[in-house]
Amino acid sequence: MMIKLLVVHLPMLTGTTATPKQLAQLHPKFHAHIKCPYADRWLAKGPEQAVIELGLDRTVVGHKDASHRRNVEMATLGSCTFTNPFSGDSCTEYRGTGWTTDSMKERCSQEASSTFTEAEGCAFDGNAAGYCVKEVADETFEYNVLVLSAVADCDGNKMACETFVGGTFTAASACSVSDTSTNANNSATSTSPVSDFSTTENVSTTTSTCDIAPGAIGAAHQAAFSSGYRCVSRSLTNSCPDAPAQGSPYMWPLKWAADYETQNMAFGSDEVVFTSRGRTFYSLDKNWKRSDTTYQLGVLRTIGQGPCDDLDEAWEEIGLTACIKNQTDGTMTTMLHKGNMMYFLSWKNDTIVEPGEADATKIEDCSSINVQIVGNIRPDWFLDARGDSTGTQYLGNQHVFYDSNTPKLVKQWRKKDFASQYFVMSMMENPLSKKAGNDTNVDPEDSIHWPLLLNIPGEGFGDDMLQRYSNHTLLADDDDKLFTLVENYLENGGTCVDVGGGEIGPPISEVHIPSNLEIDESFLSNEFTFSPFWQNQSSYDNDAVLSDSNESSDPSSKAVTEVSDRVIVESCFDDSTNSIDMSVYYLDIETTDAGTLPWMALGFRSSDKCAMTPPDGGSTPIILITHSSTEADPVAHSGDLVPEAKAMSEDSYTAIYQSLVPLADSLDYSDVSVSAPMLGSASSFAAGTSSIADEDTVTLSFKQVAENKPDVIYFTYAIGAQSQLSVHTTRECFEIRDFPSCPTSRKSAADSVSVSIGDLIADSSEASTARIEDISTSGSHVLEISATLTLLFTFLLTI
Repeated sequence: MMIKLLVVHLPMLTGTTATPKQLAQLHPKFHAHIKCPYADRWLAKGPEQAVIELGLDRTVVGHKDASHRRNVEMATLGSCTFTNPFSGDSCTEYRGTGWTTDSMKERCSQEASSTFTEAEGCAFDGNAAGYCVKEVADETFEYNVLVLSAVADCDGNKMACETFVGGTFTAASACSVSDTSTNANNSATSTSPVSDFSTTENVSTTTSTCDIAPGAIGAAHQAAFSSGYRCVSRSLTNSCPDAPAQGSPYMWPLKWAADYETQNMAFGSDEVVFTSRGRTFYSLDKNWKRSDTTYQLGVLRTIGQGPCDDLDEAWEEIGLTACIKNQTDGTMTTMLHKGNMMYFLSWKNDTIVEPGEADATKIEDCSSINVQIVGNIRPDWFLDARGDSTGTQYLGNQHVFYDSNTPKLVKQWRKKDFASQYFVMSMMENPLSKKAGNDTNVDPEDSIHWPLLLNIPGEGFGDDMLQRYSNHTLLADDDDKLFTLVENYLENGGTCVDVGGGEIGPPISEVHIPSNLEIDESFLSNEFTFSPFWQNQSSYDNDAVLSDSNESSDPSSKAVTEVSDRVIVESCFDDSTNSIDMSVYYLDIETTDAGTLPWMALGFRSSDKCAMTPPDGGSTPIILITHSSTEADPVAHSGDLVPEAKAMSEDSYTAIYQSLVPLADSLDYSDVSVSAPMLGSASSFAAGTSSIADEDTVTLSFKQVAENKPDVIYFTYAIGAQSQLSVHTTRECFEIRDFPSCPTSRKSAADSVSVSIGDLIADSSEASTARIEDISTSGSHVLEISATLTLLFTFLLTI
């Protein structure tokens, strides 16, 4: 799920309706100064506060030195009111010296049902949470107004601004440091004017160059607003401090290009159903990618494709996007991915273009889509297990036939993704420099371990792919012109049409295309990056862990299953009441800035398929733990995860909230309790729930009526980023098969498991990334990616 980012109308900062304060009597020599702009602010409140209130303080952007920022007047030059598909009426103010009337009109016209107003700011009401400030070009800023709502409290708005927009959150007084407890439940009483926006909490530094996208997408992609990865002393060795692959010689270079050929194979067959060729260019220090495609033939099945003129109707009828491609006439198409924007370019028929064309006058047309947080592949994505619900397995060296049966020695890694499938990355082991021996005059390009082969799973939305790279070369700063086509095209009077239509997220269809690269019991975590800095390499025997975790030493006690490094489950079956007795421990839970707990959910899957919603349609029953600033303790509810949530329907959050019923009042549940020691409250346990001393553990305990002792129950869990329903920070599929008879004395059960649970929690705090594997008896499963994070993932890895 994704946070709902709302905006409202705010007035221009220099024209609020608040009654101005009476000026003190001034010495006659200062009378002339009253004619100065904003004199009432400067003289009544002092220059520092006036600078903040008037939006002249550039420190909120955190881009250049403070002395330079304060010299740039940040008056509002215009505003744009428009209809946002998720938030309704919205408004953005344009500030900075980089805007012209024409550029503001052009920017506003890209929004739906938009109206541009020059020299005026946005109107607002008392629900203002603050501004999301984003620098879109040098000295060119957009101030997007955010509001408090039922699905976006202060922390939610801040998270949405920084995570999805890549901006800096500047809080209104309702969300300022002095009132961090304010949220949607009491925001209606706020009458704070925009002039009370606080910058003291929200001054940010430059964006970390090592950011990866949140959630499962971070397993492969940089954050869309990341500026890339650092180079060390301008060498070819990439570096992200404290990352497992810091300084690894097997990381991709930051700026490089290579020819590619991709062949797609149908499941259960070696038949090639689609082929494409071209050249791809990376400037990962700026989070840029370009692909020039010169050949396409066959049927491409995936989501997030570029413009398609010929859809396969047979596949479309069953809910799959399949595009019939026949680009065999020597023409070229171009895709540019820069930050959170993806552009598709076609070239004029009467011009000659080749890969790497930089003349924007040859462009025929342009279309675009905003891919939000989805960024480009990070240089070390295959090396480490960073990211949610992912894993990596170093496979070692292997000889392969490459490029016309040429043998190559490669070093291989397998990367487990969110869809329980894996990639295989083959890196060149013997660069050309090895042949040179001690020769110090070796070309830098000849010393690189280039990527040669990449096997890409379809991830349930398309066919598996095998991609080969050749003719590698490094790029220099002078090659940035390869990535500025769109800017040059627009400067020449061109336009770029938004083909996203405001829609974000994948189709709701649950049609699943099987893959030949499905995870099985042979996958084990073996994180080995060849970093000269990182020494925390680890591996473990999956079978041993599975055996240890599922053994119940005492048949009269609860079974203990370590699901991941964030969740531990106790389970048993109460024969006297025909009910399942479970305790779910959510570990490492921290309160938000507003003092509330993030939401936590436990979902009941209908099958072993690890999907967000049932493959056969319908909703997924869930237990949702919520907590607001008006509640002393968190509350557990039963409810439904509606399928529309996967496609980011505006009404899906409302539908989920409307379905909620206190779990203690639900017919099939009893002995319900939620404990949250970090809140400092005396939350009561249901009788017999295991006592855990850790203050960062939230415990959910309940009994659920069942006709018979189950053989297996399929679950998924998720932990949110904030108190309101929004993007999750982690989630995992798992199953429970161990249901011993519950002890006759709950006290004896607590005594028998308290030590083992405590040991597990202590263990998990020091666990390596390998601990994110599901160690239930069926092996590892990963929850299908939700909402925005699914969009374009497969596409980004294939073009």
